[in-house]
Amino acid sequence: MNDAGEVAGTIIGLVWLAIGWWMIAVGRRRGCADGDWVHVVGQIVDKDGASEGLFLRNPHIRYAAPDGSTHLVASRSRGDLWEPGQDVAILVDPTDADRAMLLTHAQRATPYVVIGWFIIVIAILTLVATAMLAFWVPATT
Repeated sequence: MNDAGEVAGTIIGLVWLAIGWWMIAVGRRRGCADGDWVHVVGQIVDKDGASEGLFLRNPHIRYAAPDGSTHLVASRSRGDLWEPGQDVAILVDPTDADRAMLLTHAQRATPYVVIGWFIIVIAILTLVATAMLAFWVPATT
């Protein structure tokens, strides 16, 4: 009997399961934004955002919501791809104009869902293998 292997396999399987569900949740949230939210054009305000010196940035975007109000929010997209003053496509939550994301951020929803399901399959296989270790007793000669 390999109790340590069974415990380790169970923990690893459960961690993979949690990561897979998290990735699917992120993908679905981004996908819903792409379907329900309003498309507007905004502008990158800065490259710094809240990175505090890190290479990857979280630039701020300024946009006019469908109701005409102007908003300034963090883009929630990491990367040093944009220049201040650059026009960008933005999705705005019609129920809360302060919630917005770059369109490219929303378009990356599908890979999150696909990879999340792949990780969940690996987690289930790990848990099944661990259960087989726990209950399978080799035949004695």
